[in-house]
Amino acid sequence: MSNENFASNLFSEVAEEQQQLVAGGKSIYDNLNTNYYADLTAFSFKAASGPGGSVVTQEFAEQEIDTSAYKTFELNPYYYPY
Repeated sequence: MSNENFASNLFSEVAEEQQQLVAGGKSIYDNLNTNYYADLTAFSFKAASGPGGSVVTQEFAEQEIDTSAYKTFELNPYYYPY
């Protein structure tokens, strides 16, 4: 049995879509992305005076956290059947 006959018989038992996959007719687009952003602001102030009088205290704090993640997977992203 020649190599051509063997390959021909092999592919006759496989579906057309599977043949395209083996022959390189498929493409895959796989993308993964994550983001992390943190912003922390803090402010503190103190003041004092003399014998038993005057005190000022001020505090300020802010925290912002932003996270995101996504995944995209496409088989044949550029394949448009006719």
